[in-house]
Amino acid sequence: MSLDLTTAAKMLGVSSVTVRRWARQGRLGLMRPSGEFHFEEKELLQWARNQGLRLRTSAPSGHRPAEIDVNSFPLCAALKHGAILHQVPGVSPGEVLSNLVELAPLTESCDRLALLAELQAREALASTALTDGIALPHPRTPSAAYVAEPMLVIAMLEQVVDWHALDGKPVHSVILLLNPTSREHLQVLSRLAFILRAPAFPRALLEQVDAEILSRLVNRLEGKTVE
Repeated sequence: MSLDLTTAAKMLGVSSVTVRRWARQGRLGLMRPSGEFHFEEKELLQWARNQGLRLRTSAPSGHRPAEIDVNSFPLCAALKHGAILHQVPGVSPGEVLSNLVELAPLTESCDRLALLAELQAREALASTALTDGIALPHPRTPSAAYVAEPMLVIAMLEQVVDWHALDGKPVHSVILLLNPTSREHLQVLSRLAFILRAPAFPRALLEQVDAEILSRLVNRLEGKTVE
């Protein structure tokens, strides 16, 4: 079934402007001769699954999707509000951050240019590259101006990038961390630090596994922190 831009945006849970941006980047949809975009439902479903996005479809009567306990699983909750992206382009940290800010499922009220400036300012202080090819960019100060809820966007890059890491290794995956408050930032960061120490998670990023598999892995690893 073919969907219009507005319907596709509602199903993805983002604005029409964001979906149009993704479509113009050739990530999904087809452009009609009139200049309008249309989307096949099956292809949209597959694309959303690959990016770790959950389509907002009507649940059968009496059935509701399981809610995530934010207090017990803050990392999984942040990932639910974010996305898992594959083949994100960029040949430098600045290009990757620019593309990541464009692709993140932020609301249209978010000032993306201001957010990008914040991320670049943080990188200017010191590289956010960790070890083993992973970078963790985030604003210097958490702010509700960018997100109302904690958001985690995991991006596996199209090509490795020199992120000036202390271990000298190029970065293959970037995890964008956005939080409205310092308390939530520390909460999510502590859980993220835990799963980064588990060999299975960095390996999954390096292998660019399917978003559904990666999401289940995050859920399983974070679950170990509350057992």
